[in-house]
This record gives sequence, C-alpha cells and structure tokens, in this order.
Amino acid sequence: MVYYTQFSRDTASSERKKLWDPSKTLEIINMAPGYECITCIGHAPSKRRRCQNPIRKDNREFIMQTLSDIAYLHPDSPAVLSRLREIVGPALCVRYHQNQADTVIARWQSTLQQLKPQLREPKTAKSIQSGGTKVVIKDECIEDLRAQLREIREFLAEVQAAKSRQCQDEESKQGEERATKNRNEEERKRQEKDREAKKQEKERLEKERLEKERLEKERLEKECQEKKRLEKERKEKEEKERREREHAAQNERIRQRAKKLREEREREKREREQKEQKEWNQSWKKYEERWTQFRASGHRGKSIRDDIPWPVKSGLYRDVTSSSVKEFLQRSGETEGNMSRLMRKECQKWHPDMINRFLSAFQVTDADQMMLGMICRVVTDLINSSAGKSAEFLS
Repeated sequence: MVYYTQFSRDTASSERKKLWDPSKTLEIINMAPGYECITCIGHAPSKRRRCQNPIRKDNREFIMQTLSDIAYLHPDSPAVLSRLREIVGPALCVRYHQNQADTVIARWQSTLQQLKPQLREPKTAKSIQSGGTKVVIKDECIEDLRAQLREIREFLAEVQAAKSRQCQDEESKQGEERATKNRNEEERKRQEKDREAKKQEKERLEKERLEKERLEKERLEKECQEKKRLEKERKEKEEKERREREHAAQNERIRQRAKKLREEREREKREREQKEQKEWNQSWKKYEERWTQFRASGHRGKSIRDDIPWPVKSGLYRDVTSSSVKEFLQRSGETEGNMSRLMRKECQKWHPDMINRFLSAFQVTDADQMMLGMICRVVTDLINSSAGKSAEFLS
C-alpha cells in the first residue's frame, strides 16, 4: 500500500506541507507483532520474512531524520533517491544483510514509481473571485512549469550520473595502479627472497665446513684426554683402595669403642631403671600398707590431708596433682602386671560414693572434695585407656 499527503494549492497559507509519508510508503517500520519499530529492512530467506535484528540507536535517529526531510520533496526528485542511498546501509544489519543494499534500493524505486500517478493533480481549471473579476488560472501553465522542473531534475540526475561515472573511472584507474604497484612489490620481494636464500645456502655450507673442522679437532682432543683420564683413574683407584683400607680399620676401632660405650650406657640405664622401679615398688607397698592401717583404724583421725593415704610417690597431700597421681598409678600398674584390674581396685577406694563413706568422720572442705574428684577422674581415664570401656567398673 502507498501512503501520500495531498499537495495543498492554498496560496494564502505559507506553511510548508509534507507531500508523502516515506516511513509508511517504504515500510521502514517493522509492523510485525511484538516489534512495531525500526529493525533491519533486509529479507531473511531462511525465515521467509523480514529480518528482525535491531539496528543501532544513532542509525535509527539518522534514518528517521532523513525520512522526515524527504517527506517535503516530490517522490520523483533525484534528491530523494540520493538521500535513500545514504540510509540503506545503516538500515541493514551489519552481520547478515549488508549485501542487499542494491536490492532494497531497487524495491524503493519501484514503490516511488507507483507513487507518482497518485500525486498528480487533476487537469481542471480553478476560478478565483477577486473584486468581482474572475481570473482563470489554466492548468497548462502549471504543467509547463512542472515540465521545466522535470527537465532540471533530469539534468541534475545526468550530472550526478556523470560524476558517479567519473568517480568509478578514477577508482578503476587507482585500482589498476594499486595492482601494478602490488605486482612490482611482489616481484621485489621474490627477488629479495631469492637473494636471501642464496645467502643462507652459502652461510650453511661455510658453517658445515667449520663444523667438520671443529669435530675433528674435538676428536683428537678427546683421544688425548681419554688417555690422561684412564691414567688418572688408575692412580685414583689405587689411592682410593688404600684410603678405604685405612678407613675400614679406623671404623672398626670406632665401632668397637662405640659398642663398649653403648653397652656401658645400657648397663647404667638398667641399673637406674631398676633403682627407680625399686623406689616405685616401695612407694606402692607403703601406699598399700597405709590403706590397710587406715581401714583398720575405723576411719577416724584428725585431718583428711594427714591421715588418708594419697596416691603419689611421697604419699603427701602437698604433692598431689593430676600428673603425679597418673604417674604413680601407671608405674604401680606396671608392677602389678594388670592395669585394668588394679584401676578397678583403686576405683573402689576413690569413687565418690566409696570415699565419702570412708571420710564420714572427717571435716571435708570444698578443696578436699575437688582433690578427691580429680583423683577419681584420673583413675577413670586410666580404666578407659586400659580396658576400652568407660563404665565397666560400675556394672
């Protein structure tokens, strides 16, 4: 469908009027559902429809401004086609349809040809009544003016075509000059490449000759060095064997001295351990005897700190700590030979329910209770580590 605006003949109005609507006539706006804006005007053959790719904002503004300008020009004006050639590139997407510019221009030209008859005014005479005098303006004068205007436009079109041909001739000439220049440049590069290849071949042959001389010289030097090396290795081997014999004798003496020192240290260690174990055995025996006496005394005494037998090497309250209690019980367990059984026995002494019955006749302070609880926890930990069951002694 062709859209146009009827030209106004009202001479009283000086306002400029649009002659036609290029946007609708040339179908610049994509009226597909969901678009209704400017998209690429190219045709997508695979989709069998107009391309829907967007174009840049600055291109859209340029296109709309150009269309607004040519709306005031007659469709058959050469300026219209010239301005349309300016916007056809920006109106096509860069990625796919820039090659359709000529096709789009041809389609627009066909549309403009269809528009011309619709803008032609009927050849009728109009009468203007002024001061009682009737003046008749004949359409023949208007047609003459239009004919002159068409001749001017055709002349301008011929000038533009001549200028275009001149530009094409200049471009063709420049293309030939560039081609000649490129051929000359390629020939120069080929000759330079040949010279470089000959130079490299000469350098390669000279390098091979020098390399052969160097290899022969190295061979003679290696033979001489090999003789010297064999003689040197023989002497070094004899010297090495002599030093090894001396070193072996020295090592044997050192080994004997080290063995003697090691045996002496081991003997001293055994004596020290035996002495220390004897002290632990005596401490444990004394600890057991004091518990026997404590039970026999009926659990009466003046002070819990002085009367109760404490599970430490000294047996004194002031030496009671978690580490000293643990060490005392572990050393004693080694003596008894069964840590789990020994710890169950100790638990019968130090469990809160048991120890509180023993100490019912004593004045027990909070500090004493904390000390007794600590001993019970140490005993419990040793039971867990030796038997692997944390609550077995309560069953």
